[in-house]
Amino acid sequence: MALVGLCHLEIIVSVTAAAMPLGNLDHRLENRQGVPWGLVVLAVAALTSSSLSALSLYHMLALQAEMEGLQAEVGRRREEQWGAGKLLQLHQKAEAGEVSVFVQPCLQLMADNQRTTFQKCFGLDIHTGIPWQIGLKRGEALDMNDDTILAKEDGFYFIYSQVYYTDSRFAMGHILIRRKKNVVGDESQQVILFRCIQNMNSIVILEVGDEVELLIPRSLANLSLDSDSTFFGTFKLS
Repeated sequence: MALVGLCHLEIIVSVTAAAMPLGNLDHRLENRQGVPWGLVVLAVAALTSSSLSALSLYHMLALQAEMEGLQAEVGRRREEQWGAGKLLQLHQKAEAGEVSVFVQPCLQLMADNQRTTFQKCFGLDIHTGIPWQIGLKRGEALDMNDDTILAKEDGFYFIYSQVYYTDSRFAMGHILIRRKKNVVGDESQQVILFRCIQNMNSIVILEVGDEVELLIPRSLANLSLDSDSTFFGTFKLS
């Protein structure tokens, strides 16, 4: 009987001793599970605050950009109104004879892509000619005649040209030729003013009836006939 009672007491003590750490472990787990939830709440709050701040900054920048755009538009319209008013005043004064308006004579030829290049003899060689059309004309000192520039007044002229070549096999260039209306003595009627690779500009003296022509010293030349790539023009300086 005493042995049975002693065994029963040992079993109770063992069970009690074994049960005590489980209670402590549950308490620790509950404490550990409570800490991450607090961190999550704080993180969500911080993220929400950051998002709201970024959204507010975005709206502020968008509003500032819109205000700057409106200010620029108002400034542009004021300048347009001011310029239109000044132009109207100048036009009215010109009609009344109070001021004189000087228009500098000029002529710009652009390549005509509705036509094709053509062959033309210069000297003893066959050259390529470019079909032109008038892009801009002011005054009466200059005109176009058979794909050449015709001078109708004596003076100094600034001449410019550009040819955009599309041939990748050969290096090309063009020449500007002055064809004189009046020839004195043994001088040649046709004079090469300039030779250039792609573009050039210079000042020449022209007399009434003189013509300036652009030719490419090749019988066949591949080039662009777009008006913004190939052009030829001049304006009178004096």
